[in-house]
Amino acid sequence: MRRRVPPSTVAPTIRRERHLPLDPTVRPSTRLHARPRADPPAPPVRCAAAAVTVVAVVAVVAVVACGCGTPTTGDRSTRTVPATADALRTTAAERIAALRARAIFRDDLGNASSAFVGDVTRLQSDLQAGNVLAARADELAAQAEFDQFRQIAGADPINAATIDELASDIGPGQSFGGLHAVERDLWEPATTGTTGTPGGLEAPGGDVSQAISDVSGLVAQAPVAEYLLSRNSAAPEAIGATGVDDLNWLENVAVPEREELYSHLDAVDIAAASTAAHDAFLAIAPLATLVAPTLTTIVGRRFDALRTQVAALGVPTEVVDASLPPASLLSISQQTDATAAGLAQLSATLVPFGTGGGSS
Repeated sequence: MRRRVPPSTVAPTIRRERHLPLDPTVRPSTRLHARPRADPPAPPVRCAAAAVTVVAVVAVVAVVACGCGTPTTGDRSTRTVPATADALRTTAAERIAALRARAIFRDDLGNASSAFVGDVTRLQSDLQAGNVLAARADELAAQAEFDQFRQIAGADPINAATIDELASDIGPGQSFGGLHAVERDLWEPATTGTTGTPGGLEAPGGDVSQAISDVSGLVAQAPVAEYLLSRNSAAPEAIGATGVDDLNWLENVAVPEREELYSHLDAVDIAAASTAAHDAFLAIAPLATLVAPTLTTIVGRRFDALRTQVAALGVPTEVVDASLPPASLLSISQQTDATAAGLAQLSATLVPFGTGGGSS
């Protein structure tokens, strides 16, 4: 009877069959870690790569599985996952609303900048005709339109300064220009060179010749601002943040009457800045209603209260600073602060839809 030879005594070089491709589902044999032979099988490194690939696939599947849970409706602000993963959870209706918010805000900027160009052109024309009263109305209208896109224009400091710099912003050796230079020319008494007039459309004074010189720079710069704004495409969160910036400027500059230092008609800026912030809110409101309906309602009511208080001041071009009731200004300041806080919180819920293109 022939004795069977144990497998361990078979010489390795006897087997010369062609190795089949490795199946990663089959547990590798210890043979694969032996010293290479004259006709080596597939190198061990390939098995390691296959094993690593399997582990990597499993890891990716695990991560995706963990990130595919259904979020709680209207509660995005409490999530801790990255915005990129959060964006995958948005609905089709939300994404459409986000695109509409971008388009609405871009149209608002376009309309404001186009109106600004028209106001500046009329301002130059009325100055050349010697019509001071009409020129003053044009300057105030241009100022109000600039307030509509002030925060976006501020992203380009040089352009913004050319249009709306204050005399206090001028450094040594620099010349004073822009809207406030024309404001000075139109309201400052030409004979004394002081700013002691009470302001208003009917105030005495005005240096038309100097205003004609200063307005030329505005006429040249206004189309540049219009072009730059036409390229803006702010994301919903950035739109809301721009509205917050408008409210902060309203509270810290317009309400304290720090803007119109010659016409003394800061009510124009108070009304314009509150409108600009409200327009930003209206642009994101449909999306925000889908994402955080309760908070959107709260912010909307705060804006209603703010706009009611601002309207109570009267016609902006007819209310000089000296006639603005301190109690009313304090109330507006407090309501502005509360509205800004709510809008900032609401804007944060829109991060999954993008954060770029705003004023900051």
